Amino acid sequence: MAETMGLYEWEEIGGVAVVRFNTPYLRDEQAIRGFFDPLIEMAESGREKMIINFSGVESFASYAIGKLLTLNSKLAKPKVLALCELTPIVEEIIDIMALKKVLRIYPTEREALDRI
Repeated sequence: MAETMGLYEWEEIGGVAVVRFNTPYLRDEQAIRGFFDPLIEMAESGREKMIINFSGVESFASYAIGKLLTLNSKLAKPKVLALCELTPIVEEIIDIMALKKVLRIYPTEREALDRI
């Protein structure tokens, strides 16, 4: 069963924290911190595998990329961060910033779960 945490919900599936947005907008600093800071804390407290599902995200500020990269570094090898179901706006930002080589990205949540 998914646990709702304000801006997101998460559930554990086979040892992986699967995080899904509860908001289509991640534009201001407060919302971005409210989403990413608890995930960074999860990673720092021993979480080893995490998937962030971006389906439904309509707006994503570039400041969030910095937080995403911080989270990615906290979940560096042997830990894993995967992104899935990127919406066109999120994919465009990741493309512009040339992050596809840095981040693990999968088309579906199921594929991300199977591959990590």
